[in-house]
Amino acid sequence: MNYVFYDFETSGNNKDFDQILQIGAVLTDDGFQVKDKINISCRLKKDVVPAPEALLINKISIDQLKSHEVSHYSLVEQLKNKFEKWSPSCFVGFNSIGFDEDVLRQGLFKSLNYPYITTSKDNRRLDVLKLARAVSAFAPNSIVVPLREGNKQSFKLGDLTKVNKIDHKNAHDAIADVMATLELAKKIKSNAPEVWDSLLIYKKGDDIGKKFFNEDFVCYQDLVFGKIYNFAAAFVCFHPVYGKSWLAAFDLKHDPRLLLDLGFNGLKQALFSSPTKIRQVSLNKMPVVLPKDYFSSLDNYKDIGLEEISKRAKLIKENQEFCNKVFEILAEKVKEKQETSSQDEEDYFPEQFIHQSSIKMKQSDKALFYKFQKGDWDEKAKVYTDFQDNVLKHFGRLLIFEENQDSLSQEELTLVKKEIAEKLLTTDQKPYITIPDAMKKIDDLRADESTDKKFLNDYDLFVQDLESQHKKNL
Repeated sequence: MNYVFYDFETSGNNKDFDQILQIGAVLTDDGFQVKDKINISCRLKKDVVPAPEALLINKISIDQLKSHEVSHYSLVEQLKNKFEKWSPSCFVGFNSIGFDEDVLRQGLFKSLNYPYITTSKDNRRLDVLKLARAVSAFAPNSIVVPLREGNKQSFKLGDLTKVNKIDHKNAHDAIADVMATLELAKKIKSNAPEVWDSLLIYKKGDDIGKKFFNEDFVCYQDLVFGKIYNFAAAFVCFHPVYGKSWLAAFDLKHDPRLLLDLGFNGLKQALFSSPTKIRQVSLNKMPVVLPKDYFSSLDNYKDIGLEEISKRAKLIKENQEFCNKVFEILAEKVKEKQETSSQDEEDYFPEQFIHQSSIKMKQSDKALFYKFQKGDWDEKAKVYTDFQDNVLKHFGRLLIFEENQDSLSQEELTLVKKEIAEKLLTTDQKPYITIPDAMKKIDDLRADESTDKKFLNDYDLFVQDLESQHKKNL
């Protein structure tokens, strides 16, 4: 199997609202020999304010943001074409499933492309951050894991490459991070092949769900409030609302005998009061799930013993009434959350609906979606207005505005400019960076003597210029 190692440098750390500014990617064979590569940068979109902290790290210049010849749309089209050409492959990154993949999906969908490129066409995914955490627990000494303050393990790419003697010059450049990730992956595969192969067999989240379902229990790793935990867990049920993309598993550290005869309300209280007995597992995030052969690595379960853990798993598996109650409790908890969530129109953001819009796209919109992709900009401008889904309509109009404003009417242009101005100039708290947010960040960073003052002055002038431009459009 071929591998695609990829990394993005972005305008910030918000997966929904920030954008790709640089992509680095290489295609390798199964021996990690590089066969092809891409390295593309682009300018800033007109509806994005970059985080100064991100630019200080990735060293992307203000000149690139303002005037790079490649647009975000062009970058996305080039990487889409290359990724499709390289498929089927296993797509690999460092924290790619936790961050880069979501940013990629946003970029693809906002360009009106199918967003699930890394999970279609027989592709697979691995995340080297997840692998590094997994081998630290289940194949210790495979790689060196440094300790930071408080004797806590550090899984930052820069820290891992340093102690494992991997060349990582120019860190936070996309292609440099790709090559460093590739070398770390080589080391993990070489020193912990069983763990590597055990995770590579999962083509998609469904395969992990089947593993949970078919085994007495599994060894499962999760990150809880920033801390790594390793569990022995038994399958209870798939999620009543999210279907087979999520499941509930019972943490076998706890004795289920104390819970099996509880009524609905008593069980609900017992399961979700601290310590939580039910683990809710997002299968599409490709969690680390290994067979029970790795039980000896679970330090917190050793005193209980394999025999007792197996008995507890059997009790859960054979008690359908208990599993049904858990299913109903999960359904009630979702309902309670929906009832308390905000219904305010000001809390609606199209960026947070890309999965719903792609997965539940109506047939009429699907036909228009493909027509939009194939048309020139004038044809796209005629097509986007016919979308029934307002999310598609929003991103279609915004894309045409970015790429070819002449295809929009004066009325449409005025509307888009005003929408962007209102979005970026607001003083209300938003999930994305506004111009007032950026100005406050500048003041905060100036208080830090170690901050690059020339960059801050350049960034300050850039933001002031953005403010001046957008105020004209209100």
